[in-house]
Amino acid sequence: ELEEKCAAGVDLVVEAAVAKVVIALAPIVLKYSDFMAFSTTAFAEGGFSEQVEKLCETYGHTFLIPHGAILGLDGVFDGRTVLESVKITTTKKPKNLGRADKVRTVLYEGPTRGACKAYPRNVNVHAGIAMAGLGFEKTQSVIIADPDSPGNTHKIEIEAEGCRFSIDVLSKPVSGVTGAYTPVSACSSVRRALYRNGIVIG
Repeated sequence: ELEEKCAAGVDLVVEAAVAKVVIALAPIVLKYSDFMAFSTTAFAEGGFSEQVEKLCETYGHTFLIPHGAILGLDGVFDGRTVLESVKITTTKKPKNLGRADKVRTVLYEGPTRGACKAYPRNVNVHAGIAMAGLGFEKTQSVIIADPDSPGNTHKIEIEAEGCRFSIDVLSKPVSGVTGAYTPVSACSSVRRALYRNGIVIG
């Protein structure tokens, strides 16, 4: 059914489900249109990035990675050739991570690929940063469950040749895994993808 709808003529398909949906739909969607996916942890699966590159090359379409819950993804991408280290720390209330911790608990610390496999619905921002910068093995992820957390927080720390960046984001959760900023940024990402006339920021 999806292939029939895509073949009928669409400009852009937007995913906002889970990583396994991205993996399943990419070979269908990219035959007919551009594809924007918010579940970027799909790219932590071995071979998926290469598959997407091949599909885009074969069919002449684009796979779009939106910045989602964070800021600065474009800056990370622009500076990727001079990056030395990238670390992203996400803190959420335990219930938003499917847990019931009573005290602040570090759940994961290590390469981003492992974080994506352990918490695929909670670390799409980590996957986006990894793809924009040093990759899934060299980017470092920390995931923390904290009952006193004021919301979903993401701290991005970047060391680069001749410069240093630190980005802090706090977004009140509107659902278990999604912060209040994400729907706003998502709508803007879709608009930019579809309407690229006039003045374009970024």
